[in-house]
Amino acid sequence: MSLRFASWTNVGIITVTPESRLVTVGDVELVPNADTLWVRMRCTDPAGPWPWSYGILSWLSTEGNSLGSTKAYSNRAGEVFRLGVGLPPLVRAGSLTFEPRSFNLAWVRQGNPWTLAFEARSGQSLASGGGSSVTFDVTDGTGPIGWAFNRDNGLANLDI
Repeated sequence: MSLRFASWTNVGIITVTPESRLVTVGDVELVPNADTLWVRMRCTDPAGPWPWSYGILSWLSTEGNSLGSTKAYSNRAGEVFRLGVGLPPLVRAGSLTFEPRSFNLAWVRQGNPWTLAFEARSGQSLASGGGSSVTFDVTDGTGPIGWAFNRDNGLANLDI
């Protein structure tokens, strides 16, 4: 798989509060023909054990969550998450959102801060060479058989 994408861009830093539900991290505009958004999320809280699990990460436009959503686990070293469904959205302007789960909010209410930093890059996921191919040998037990096929709408159809 080859990838074409933009460089990393800082999107924002959020601190989850007991009132946090769906938090808008910041605006993200996808590059032309982008079908994927990669998000690097890093927990910036002090070292030590922390009780965090995950939140729901999405890219929200006027079309809704057209790149889907994913569970984003809190990690101090940082982790990259992929949003995409294989189709470029019609609208390229949107916002990165993070929705903490209720069990995380219980830890926030007990005085545990939860601050997250986000970076993003958008791009296009393509198969190598703009397509893919499969090669296999077919035999009738006496030797290889040649198969005739035709191409129709980008598909190879066997002529029987």
